[in-house]
Amino acid sequence: MKNIIRRLKSITILALTFVLVGCDEEDVVLPELTAGFTYTINQDTGTVSFINTSTNADSYEWDLAYGPNSTLINPTRTYPSGTYTVVLTATNVAGASDTFEDTFTIAIPEEIAIPITFDNPLVNYDATVFNGTSFQIVENPDATGANPTVSNVGEIVNIGAAFEGFFFELGQPLDLSTDKTVKALFWSTTPVNILLKLENGTAGDVEVIASHLGTGWEEIYFTFDSAANYSTITFFVDGPGTTAGTFYIDEISQINTADVPCTETALGFPIDFDCETIDYATKIVGNVSFTVVDNPELSGINADPTKVGQITNVGDNFENALFNLDVPIDFSVDQGVSVKIFSNQSLPILLKFEDGTEAEVEDNQTHMGTGWEELTFTLNSTGSYNDMVLFVAFNQTDVGTFYVDDFAQVAGNTGPACIPETTESTAASDLNITFQTDTPTLVADNTGISYIDNPDASGANTSCRVAQVIRFNNSGFDNVQIDLSSKFDFNTSEGIKMKVWSPIANTPVLLKLEEIGNSGNFDQIELSTGAANTWTELTYDFPPTSTPQFNKIVIFFNFAVSDGSTYYFDDLMVYGTPGGGGGGGSCPAPPAGDFIADGDFESNTGCWLLFDSSTGNGGTTTISTTVSSGGGSNSGQIETSPFGNPGLKQERFGVGSILPNTNYILNFDIKSDANNQLDGAAFQAFTFSEPADGSGLPATQHILVTGDTNVSTSWTSRTYTFTTGGNVDGGLSLLFELVCGGPPCSGTINIDNVSITAQ
Repeated sequence: MKNIIRRLKSITILALTFVLVGCDEEDVVLPELTAGFTYTINQDTGTVSFINTSTNADSYEWDLAYGPNSTLINPTRTYPSGTYTVVLTATNVAGASDTFEDTFTIAIPEEIAIPITFDNPLVNYDATVFNGTSFQIVENPDATGANPTVSNVGEIVNIGAAFEGFFFELGQPLDLSTDKTVKALFWSTTPVNILLKLENGTAGDVEVIASHLGTGWEEIYFTFDSAANYSTITFFVDGPGTTAGTFYIDEISQINTADVPCTETALGFPIDFDCETIDYATKIVGNVSFTVVDNPELSGINADPTKVGQITNVGDNFENALFNLDVPIDFSVDQGVSVKIFSNQSLPILLKFEDGTEAEVEDNQTHMGTGWEELTFTLNSTGSYNDMVLFVAFNQTDVGTFYVDDFAQVAGNTGPACIPETTESTAASDLNITFQTDTPTLVADNTGISYIDNPDASGANTSCRVAQVIRFNNSGFDNVQIDLSSKFDFNTSEGIKMKVWSPIANTPVLLKLEEIGNSGNFDQIELSTGAANTWTELTYDFPPTSTPQFNKIVIFFNFAVSDGSTYYFDDLMVYGTPGGGGGGGSCPAPPAGDFIADGDFESNTGCWLLFDSSTGNGGTTTISTTVSSGGGSNSGQIETSPFGNPGLKQERFGVGSILPNTNYILNFDIKSDANNQLDGAAFQAFTFSEPADGSGLPATQHILVTGDTNVSTSWTSRTYTFTTGGNVDGGLSLLFELVCGGPPCSGTINIDNVSITAQ
């Protein structure tokens, strides 16, 4: 073995000798070194993939111009938009090197977002148009006035149709939680109104109208009373009008409302006390001390550091602040006025309008003394008025300092929506008098009788039509009589129910059954109503022995007492098997542990309010008798249309049972129609914690789902949990909506098996 090792050493030494002798002859020549690369670019993401084309190199150093250098053969790097020069240095084993560089541009498309300038080449500013409007990006044709810059602007051409417009789908929603004003530069040579509508948000759609004076480029401002986010911004030039022409828009931005300049000198609605060019001191008189101050109570619904009106009462009766309006308020459309008032004590507030085209008109509300509260006054007038008079502590002698802000004209308190009558029968076998029509014929005995709209659609009776009975105060036996064509059978029904409204607590109401032509043959039961000025359902149980004898009903309100009061009654019906059911407020009781009545829609008795084109909401809302989830055959169906928000609603349920500040669970099944899936439409669901009727307090909205555009075509169960507000004296309300913006927009959904239970 040692000999073998010696031989190997000798061979190695000999080989090295030959090599060293060769190197002395001349240097080794390596192949030529060149650096180079190509690349591919994904312009949607900014990702660049480099392909190394260098030859005869052993190592690489990349200066990628963005981020760290790389020694990879073929690196990849993602760039933001911009221009970049990349340098590659290639090196061989002998230490020789070569460099290569190339320059490229990344242009990643960007979504439309506020501010909208029309100048970013990476943004596609194409708007969606409807009803005849055309829209394109052009160079500013009139670089003067409020927009002297030569830049791109949006050109709008209207053909003269109603509700022409255009909208942008924003890549980032417009957030109104802080800055509530949208500013835009707008060009027109014709005075015109511009309506800006925000849609597809975390709350309901909102819209504001701004006026353009027709002087070319002008700054216009849209201030919204919302704190939601919206993903669709829609403009209508001349809104419902038919003004044709070419207009331009530019620099759509969002600003703080406090930065909106005021140039008005005339006092008119809305009144927020923030306009420095209006001399409020000379326009607001009366016999109180009034001045404009910085809001000293930044809290609740008025936490913004703006100006407010300060009213100081000295303790006289009928102290008031009288507003001499330069611009009369016109009640021909909207009959409501809302105002924020600050007080730490409960007070009666009266708002009165004088010096008008119609007689003076007023309304009163109660401030609960909880700080800033918004009160809404409804004025029964269609005239216009020059003077507004505000009485804080009306007809009282309270001393103190109070604050007012944000007078606005609104629709007014119309009260809760009534449920239209859907069923009526005047037959004894299934009697169900709901006053869907002006039947039956009511015979008045020393009373005045009429069929009217429900004056108090609340509590036990939310139907739309009732009968009004005015006693003439002639005797204690004034009555109303109803003749029937057949006789009652109390073997197949248990008795008679009736809803009564009385201005007197515990009013005795006598229901007497007679045989026509034989008044001596009768049976009668007397029951009492509950609290005054509320609806009470009375149940009269008649025995089978009263069968079949009677075909005449006689009703005595405040029996045996002579008075001249006004009473109302409704839903006079037999009950029990087979029963009348249905119609104007005959909604069945919810299942045990549940607060929703007719949640499976099988009863179809008017528990659900239907809002659609018949109520100004657009679309169609029905109770489907062919589509259902699980058992039965019915479901609630909502079909929307462009600019529509049809819906299903139950109002003010669970009164006395729903608890404040408590968790509740909403369950329901939902599907979209496979033949009419959601195309631009969005599903929304809300609950509302309702104060008692007449309190003047707003409901507390609980947003459960909004802007949902992905409703499956198969039945899907959904569950949402919410916490009630601090005031649920008026129960809960539930609303399902299917909202649409501008065309194209459509969709149909069905809802079934609705329930609300305690968590």
